[in-house]
Amino acid sequence: MRQSLTERYNTVRPFLTLLGDSAALGAASGGRRVLAAVKRLPVLARRKIKQKPLLSKEIDEKLVPPMWRRAVYANPDLPTGSVDRDAYVMCVLEHLVKALHRRDIYAAPSHR
Repeated sequence: MRQSLTERYNTVRPFLTLLGDSAALGAASGGRRVLAAVKRLPVLARRKIKQKPLLSKEIDEKLVPPMWRRAVYANPDLPTGSVDRDAYVMCVLEHLVKALHRRDIYAAPSHR
């Protein structure tokens, strides 16, 4: 299922810059790590992965739960030791949705 979500990367790619550069997002202590990863999404979207593969030290590994590990780290089409950018972006977006529901990340100014 995670692999099929990764195929939807091109659908969300146009919105990553808007989402990452948005000053309207704020975070409580539980959402700071996720918000920091969301802020890095525009840089990842602009990166030419075929020229410079994404390495595991360039992502927040603590945001990759066991159910996403195979999709993020074990893509056979990528060089050994590289990370699947598309899968990592979708993983971060899944964390963002969960954090929004928990209100760890919020839109400021918010009236709730």
